[in-house]
Amino acid sequence: MEIAITSRYCLLFLFVIMLSSCKESEKKTTPTNNGGLVFNSSNKELDKAFSWAKNKALSYAHDNTDPVGYWYEAALPDREAFCMRDVSHQAIGAEILSLGKHNYNMFLKFAQNISKEKDYCSYWEINRYNKPAPVDYENDQDFWYNLPANFDVTYNAYRLYKWTGNEEYLNNPDLINFYDLSLNEYIDHWELGADKILDRNRSLHSPESPEKSRFGNKRGIPTYNEGGRGETLLGIDMSASIIAAYKAYSEMLKLRKDLPNSVKYAEKAHQEQEFLDQFWWDTERQEYRSILYGDGKFDYFMVGDNQAFLHYLFYYDAIQDDSKIMDLVEKYENNFGKLIVELKSYLPIIFYENNKTAMANKMIINLCSPLNPRRAYPENSYTVIEHITRGLMGIEPDAAINAFMSLSRLDKENEWAEIMNVPLLSNKISVKHYGKTKTMAHNENGGTVKWIAKIPGVHEFLFVNGEKTTSTIENNGQQPYSYLSIDLKEDEKATVSSTPPS
Repeated sequence: MEIAITSRYCLLFLFVIMLSSCKESEKKTTPTNNGGLVFNSSNKELDKAFSWAKNKALSYAHDNTDPVGYWYEAALPDREAFCMRDVSHQAIGAEILSLGKHNYNMFLKFAQNISKEKDYCSYWEINRYNKPAPVDYENDQDFWYNLPANFDVTYNAYRLYKWTGNEEYLNNPDLINFYDLSLNEYIDHWELGADKILDRNRSLHSPESPEKSRFGNKRGIPTYNEGGRGETLLGIDMSASIIAAYKAYSEMLKLRKDLPNSVKYAEKAHQEQEFLDQFWWDTERQEYRSILYGDGKFDYFMVGDNQAFLHYLFYYDAIQDDSKIMDLVEKYENNFGKLIVELKSYLPIIFYENNKTAMANKMIINLCSPLNPRRAYPENSYTVIEHITRGLMGIEPDAAINAFMSLSRLDKENEWAEIMNVPLLSNKISVKHYGKTKTMAHNENGGTVKWIAKIPGVHEFLFVNGEKTTSTIENNGQQPYSYLSIDLKEDEKATVSSTPPS
């Protein structure tokens, strides 16, 4: 009997030790705030997706040991290269991952390689050896090039300035030369302005002997759509990218105190917007056209297996009408399963911004799932980081006013999410949302920064660290919100809520 009791106590002791060991193991696997980017939430599948995306994206980053300098992969996997479209799309995610040196170097490489000999194009794709990738380039007269690329780089250079405050994006002579050539000589030479674009020759500036060239009129594709059902004359993304670049350069010129030219480019953007609104909108069908073909016919949202390219209206902020926005959002939601990874990687933030958080979360989890055969595409992992940071957490910095904004887009009141060590401006910040009613922010390091704390809904007052404060209400289309501004000194924290502390 004594032996039996002793054995029972031994087993109980072993069980306690094992349980303690398991808890210790769980504790070790919990992400900690060690200075690197961390995301935690009440949605553990989303946490897992973020963790995978972060590790995968960083695995594509390369230090300064290659001839090209700091770079990350931004092309088809294993090409050891970066292309203009993919870098533009991955850049904000890369910045959130502290790859600012990589971004600046790659944007500078594109700027430095624009030339009259290439008809004011740059290298579409550059490899780790600081050469044009051979898969896309034969010589300066024979190479692959999608014409929206110059505008995409210009637009995202401004976005990177807003995120980082790095004034080199405004003032570097090579970048200024790239912006100026792209928005003047390049547009004129390729006849891309609204007054000429419908009459241009689709094979403009193709090699003199197309039959002897590798790329023929692929040297100047007037869209990012590389498929289609016939000769593609023009894509709506071409128009949208020009609008975005004009607006971005107008803002950069304003920051450089060149107001006359800032106004000039803003007016050009307005003219291009009028063209987009009139030409690309089918009044009879009440929907956007997406691709114009040589036979004069159009694609719309989707034709057969051809991919819709209307997401660029969101990406380039070229659509303002709420009803048109929601119509497109619903179309993408209903056709989610038919879309390729390259297109899906643009979409989650669109859902976050239009009150479809559950769909956005589902899409991110799907994009990062081991069951997704193309999840390793570099663009995918980088954009997931951006979608969660900017989309779910609503974090947006603006270097011009030394501020960052936050807005919870959590789906339910009992949910929570936090992101820590986000590099922006000259700071690292953390933000934690509790449903849609309370947000905490921490200026972890860096000088004083303004926090524009947005709380969803209409609230005459908000509570700052428990103190009742008059707020400003913004009726912003689908998501009205209330906000106020707080100066956060280094290592200072603050809490803003719509309800008084209990």
